[in-house]
Amino acid sequence: MAKQARRDFKNTEKSNGSVEAKSLQRGPSFWRSNRTVAIVFGLMGFFLYFYSLNCEYVLDDQIVYTDNKFVQKGMGGIKDILGKETFVGYFGEQKDLITGARYRPLSLVTFAIEHTFFKQPQYADEQRTVLKKNKHKEDLYLAPAAVGHFNNILLYILSTLLLFRVLSMLFPAEEENPWYFTVPFLASLLFLLHPIHTEAVANIKGRDEILAFIGSFAAMFYVLKWKENGSNGNLIAAAISFFLALLAKENAITFMAVIPLTQYFFYRNEANARGLMKPFIWLFVVFLFYLLIRYRVIGYFVGTGKEITDILNNPFYGMTWSERMATVFYTLGLYIKLLFFPLHLAHDYYPYQIPKMNWSMWPSILSLVVYAALGIFALWGLMRKNIFAYCVAFYLATLSIVSNVFFSVGTFMNERFVYLSSVGFCLMIGYVLVKVLPKWIHTGNRKVNLVSAILLVTLVGAYSARTVLRVPDWKSPLSLNSSAIKVSPNSARANLFMGTALFNEAKALPKDDPKRKENMYKAQWFVQKAVGIVPSYYSAIHMLSGLDAEVYGYDNNLDTLLTKFRKYMPDRDNLNIEDPKTGAVFMDVYLRYLNSPENATKLAPFYKDIISGFIEKKDNKNVQRYLVMALQIAPQDPWFNEQMSKVQTAAGSPGSGQNTGGSKLPLSKPGG
Repeated sequence: MAKQARRDFKNTEKSNGSVEAKSLQRGPSFWRSNRTVAIVFGLMGFFLYFYSLNCEYVLDDQIVYTDNKFVQKGMGGIKDILGKETFVGYFGEQKDLITGARYRPLSLVTFAIEHTFFKQPQYADEQRTVLKKNKHKEDLYLAPAAVGHFNNILLYILSTLLLFRVLSMLFPAEEENPWYFTVPFLASLLFLLHPIHTEAVANIKGRDEILAFIGSFAAMFYVLKWKENGSNGNLIAAAISFFLALLAKENAITFMAVIPLTQYFFYRNEANARGLMKPFIWLFVVFLFYLLIRYRVIGYFVGTGKEITDILNNPFYGMTWSERMATVFYTLGLYIKLLFFPLHLAHDYYPYQIPKMNWSMWPSILSLVVYAALGIFALWGLMRKNIFAYCVAFYLATLSIVSNVFFSVGTFMNERFVYLSSVGFCLMIGYVLVKVLPKWIHTGNRKVNLVSAILLVTLVGAYSARTVLRVPDWKSPLSLNSSAIKVSPNSARANLFMGTALFNEAKALPKDDPKRKENMYKAQWFVQKAVGIVPSYYSAIHMLSGLDAEVYGYDNNLDTLLTKFRKYMPDRDNLNIEDPKTGAVFMDVYLRYLNSPENATKLAPFYKDIISGFIEKKDNKNVQRYLVMALQIAPQDPWFNEQMSKVQTAAGSPGSGQNTGGSKLPLSKPGG
C-alpha cells in the first residue's frame, strides 16, 4: 500500500504539474464552483447536531460560561477575560489546580459577546427553573443554552469547510472524478461525521477546540496562498490566524511543525531555506509574543514548581515514571481504537476508569509497538513523500501536546483531544477510498469504484447513526452522566457527577414525591462509590455529607448521621465547595439545622469528639467554630465553657478584635 500510494502521488504530480502550478490555474471563485459541497456540509452538520439546540449547560460550561463572572458581564468582562487566567472568573482567584494553568481567553470572549446580545441565565441552577416552567412544551422549547449550541454547530461546519478548502489546495481536482469522489471531499465528510467529535461540538465548552482548529487551518491556508502568490499580506493573515488559534487553545502550537511539514511534503523543490523558514519565522515570532502574554497573565511558563497532589487534576500522582509511561501508552492505544471504532464514547476517563498500568500488561506493550512503528514509518515515508506517512506525521504531531508523554495535561485522556489529530485519520481513509482501492480492485469503467462506494456508504451510515444517537446524551447533566457511567463505571468523577445529577433532579421534586427519595438513595450510592475509588476525593466527600443529611430526613437516624459526620470532619477544611449563601460546608449547614435542645443528648458528645480532634491538630479556628455551636445546645456544660474560656483568654478580652485563628490555644480534651 505504501509503495502504491507513493507511486500514485508522484503520478498525480506528473499529470497535473506541481501543486503550486495547479493552484495558480484555479479561478478566484472557489466557493462558487463548490457551493454544492458547502450546502451538503451545512445541511449534514445541522442534521447531526440539531438536537443539541435543546441541550442544557453541562460539565465545564458552568466554569467557563454560566457561573463565570467575567462572561456574565458580557462585553464589559472582556478586559478581565484577556487579562486573567481562564478559571479566575469562576473561582475568583488563580488556583493553579492544573499543571501549567490555563490561558484560553478566545472562547470566553465569544461567550461574553453571546451573553451581551442573547441574555442567558446567570447561574447553572436558573436554567433548570426555566426548563421546569416550560416542561409542558419540552419537545419544542429551545433550552437557555440554545444560542451557544447553535454557534458551536456553525463553527463546526466552518471548520469542516476550511478543512475542505485547504485539502483542495493540496489535492487538486481531477477531471475523471466527480466532486463527491475526491480526496478533499471524502476526508472532510468523514471528519464532519466522525462521532468522536460530539464532545467538542455538543458541549459548549468544547468551542476552544473548534476555534483552535479554525485558527490553525486558517494559518495553513494563508501560508499556502503565500506559496502561490508570494504576497506578504498572506503571511500577516497567517500570523493573525495563528495567534487567535493560540488564544483559543495551546494545541495550535503543533502547527508550527505541521505547516512546514505540509509545505515540504506537497510542494516540489521545497528544500530551499526560504520556502520553509520564512513562514516558520513569522509563526515563531507570534508564538513568542503569545508566550510573553501568557507569562504576564499567569506568572510562569510551565508550572509553579509545586507538585499537584490532587489525583483528579494530576492522575499520575504517586506513579513511578515506568507506570506513568505504561499508562500513557495504554491511553494512546485507546485513541486509535476510538478513531476506528467510535462505539463506546464517554466524556469521562478519570481515575480509575483508566487503570494504573505497567509494562507487564500487553495493552501498553502493544500500543508502544504500534506507536514506535508509526513513528519509524513517518520518518521513513516523509523522506519518500509517502502520503500515509504524512497522515501519520500529522496525527502524531498534533496529538503530542495532549499525549501526557512530555507533561501532564490534568487527565488521562479526552475524546476532544483528538479533534485536530483526527484529520490525519480521515485523510488517510479518504485517500484509500479514492486512490488506493480503485487501483487494487477494478470494478469496470465506472467513475466511482464499487468497493470504495460500498465502504463509504457503510462508514457514512455508521458514523452518522452513532453521532445522532450520541448527541442526546448531552441533553442534561443526568442524561450525560447516565451515559458516562455505563462506559466509565470505575471513574470516581463519573460516579460523583452521576450522584450530583441525581441529587439535583431530586431537589427539584416535591418532598413527598417517592421519586425524590429514590433518587437521593441512588445518588448516595454513586457518591459512596466515588469515595471508595478515590478516598481523598474531597469534592465527593463534601457531596456525600450533604446526601447523608438528605437521607437522614427519611430514616431519622441521627446516630448514623453523626457517625458519618465524625468520619468526614477531619477533612472539613478540604471540603472547599461551600454553600454560596452561608459560606459553610454542608455539614455545618445541617448541624445548624439540628442544633436544638432536643438533640443535645446526642450532639454534645459529637461536638466533644470533633473539638477534641481539632485540639489535637491545634486547629484553633475550627475549635472555636464548633465551640460556639456546642454552647448553643449545652450552655451550662463545664467542658465547653472551660475550652471557650481558654479561647477567649488566648484571644484577648471579648470585643478586642483579635483573631484566634492563628493562635496556639492551651486547650484540653475532655477529662484531660
